[in-house]
Amino acid sequence: MKLLQRYFWKQALWPLLLSLSALAVLALLTQSLQTLDLIVENRQSAATFLFITVLALPQLIGIILPLALFMAVLYALNRLNVDSELVVAKAAGFSPWQIAAPVLKLTALVMVAHLIINLIVQPLSFRKMRAEVLKVRTDVASQMLNPGSFVKVTDALTLYAREITLDGTMRDVLIYDNSNPDAPSTHTAKTGQLTRSESSVLFSLDEGNVQTLLPSGNMDFVSFETYAVDLTQIIALDASLKLKSSDKFLGELFNPSLETVPDIEKRLELRAEGHNRLATPLYSLALSLLALCFMIRGQHRRMGYGRHIAICAAFGFTIRLCDFALVSAAMKTPTLNIWQYGTPLLVCLICLLYLLQRKRVRSLKSHFSKPKNMGAA
Repeated sequence: MKLLQRYFWKQALWPLLLSLSALAVLALLTQSLQTLDLIVENRQSAATFLFITVLALPQLIGIILPLALFMAVLYALNRLNVDSELVVAKAAGFSPWQIAAPVLKLTALVMVAHLIINLIVQPLSFRKMRAEVLKVRTDVASQMLNPGSFVKVTDALTLYAREITLDGTMRDVLIYDNSNPDAPSTHTAKTGQLTRSESSVLFSLDEGNVQTLLPSGNMDFVSFETYAVDLTQIIALDASLKLKSSDKFLGELFNPSLETVPDIEKRLELRAEGHNRLATPLYSLALSLLALCFMIRGQHRRMGYGRHIAICAAFGFTIRLCDFALVSAAMKTPTLNIWQYGTPLLVCLICLLYLLQRKRVRSLKSHFSKPKNMGAA
């Protein structure tokens, strides 16, 4: 790469990083609002909130990456035009393709990174995020207890804990169990711990007593060092990890097993998602070529390129919206999957034809060489 081309490449790289960072932060703020409700409702820590939010970042980057590249290329080319650096490059003998080469090389790197994110990074991060969300939702202690308050889990069970430590240990625990109306019981203990397995939920109590009111009216009082209350029949939380289309790898999208996905409509949705994972990087190339068409062809404009940028941005955002519309339509009409590839490729073809054609600039030399009509002699 020539020195001038390397300079052009850097001029496009830094705006790309800045625009990608800005859009990613904006997308994270939007995503965090959904996560915040989940964290607050289940009384989780700030570290859990940040971890779940960051795990959503790969998908967000995959969505905004073509637009970030498009904005960066427009900004860089506009700056080079306004500073007359592209004019100097053209005067030095650089062809439009030599000027476009650094942008296209950067676009190729973005496409490869985008494909890696879509096929590998996103499924891995979303599986981990889904497991963390399931862990939060099935946190029995957070679901059942509010420190310092009596919580009525069911009509027959009321729980109280004065304090819940960071490791989940509960202090000064009280359990009122009225599952047997003829003999209601009250458990009190200095400490308690909720433990959950795949088949049971146990409340382990330490240093306490059980008070049971017998049908005869007498009180049965039993002290204990350790005691386990089985809450399996009372608490029924779905602890199975259910993967969505965004969590699956490409092979699982195109060839789902009949046991896990027997529904034909769901299989069509998975296939549309798989095609979208492969086709989305093509929009980076389409939008880059679109920006090059508007910014490196034509004459230099001393008054700026505001109109060109506005028209180009309108076309670019419309093309990007077509991607979201197509993937949604292809989930019900599988024949539209071909257009997930066809739309960006068609834009690329039109842009390439325009960039390859010779410029037809009217020569003014002959116009000025003509003698002006000074009137009749």
